[in-house]
Amino acid sequence: MRKSLVATVLTASVLVLAACAMPADDPNFNGGAGGEVIDASAAASAAADQAAMTDALAAPTSIGVDAPLPAAPAAGASIISLTDGSEFEAVFETGLSEAASALGWTVESVTVDPADPAAAGTAFDDAVAKKPAGIHITGEFADALAANLPAAETAGIPVVCTGCSGESTSGINTSIDGTEQNMAWGDVLASYVIENQYEGEDAGVQYFSVLGGAVADFNLEFSTSLLNQCRNCSATESIVDPMMVDLADPAAVAAFVVGEMSTSLGAWALLDTGALSGGVADGLATDPMLLSPVALIGRGAAAGDIEALKSLGGAAPAPSAAASASADAAAADEGAVAGRTPEQAAALQAWIGIPQPVMAWRVIDQFARLIGGGEPATGPLPSQLLTAATVADAALDANGNYIGIADYQDQFKALWGVK
Repeated sequence: MRKSLVATVLTASVLVLAACAMPADDPNFNGGAGGEVIDASAAASAAADQAAMTDALAAPTSIGVDAPLPAAPAAGASIISLTDGSEFEAVFETGLSEAASALGWTVESVTVDPADPAAAGTAFDDAVAKKPAGIHITGEFADALAANLPAAETAGIPVVCTGCSGESTSGINTSIDGTEQNMAWGDVLASYVIENQYEGEDAGVQYFSVLGGAVADFNLEFSTSLLNQCRNCSATESIVDPMMVDLADPAAVAAFVVGEMSTSLGAWALLDTGALSGGVADGLATDPMLLSPVALIGRGAAAGDIEALKSLGGAAPAPSAAASASADAAAADEGAVAGRTPEQAAALQAWIGIPQPVMAWRVIDQFARLIGGGEPATGPLPSQLLTAATVADAALDANGNYIGIADYQDQFKALWGVK
């Protein structure tokens, strides 16, 4: 399940040795010039990544779409949505029903077992047979539905996927929570790790991934951006396979994450979805087998993650403060290893806030545009890097879920021409 960190380091070492092996008297060797170009390019890229992280800390100001519909959609449309039934996705499904209700539409949520390879195809075929106005799927089911999607296109049923990788086609719209935005989120979290290394740390990140969709784009971009900004840092994957771990059981997921971290050389744990987060922070804080305190970060904060950030009560310690404390500890005890205290690791928790309710309204908005023959909306979702310092001012709903834009429902209704 977990790729070898040692193998990653050895591979990097081989590449470095190969680069250093070319003698200076080789006629093809150009000492210094190539390195200067590479270093300048890397520095410019790192500067851009850091600027993007700074922007991500600010609260969003747009729902990501501003074009009104030509006319209010006709009432009576039915949308079918395939979901894994998790508590995390339930927030989206609730928002989907609320948005549909504003148009006089209805939503049927169909639970699909992600551990059953045939379940998604069966559920999708059943949905097509009901001839709804549209079908919503998520990226976790997309690969399993490759052979089924043409039936919906033939029947003239638009399909909107949230969290799907790749470009939209005539058969499926993938612009919401898609590749481009997930790559941007990956860059932001990589920059956060780099910004918060302690002095002398080569950050090691163990990232926990679910299967399918644009989360793969997020994970790849995070790893690439991390290594671009820090040559000696590492990113190692642990796949949370629904065939091996019950994703609906927070205790099982937490045990898997903590177990992986107990043998990991990394001091950072990255969850690529808030659906994995239940109990993880507490498990990491109390497990005696961890080699060092672990800082937890993630993509798509659940309400519990946001509450944990709020409980920190303010700004996280600056990297210099963490480094100073580590140096003091090492000086006091020659056997001590420079690093973070458990309190400093806990204070570095950070999440990309992805507004599940707003994303649900964006899906209904997209169906209204597709059904009415209009141009689909392609703007980004409102999102924010939530930390101990920014979470106090984040827009949340009554249940503590991140929404980003407080009046998003009124904005959508205005675009739709409904009250």
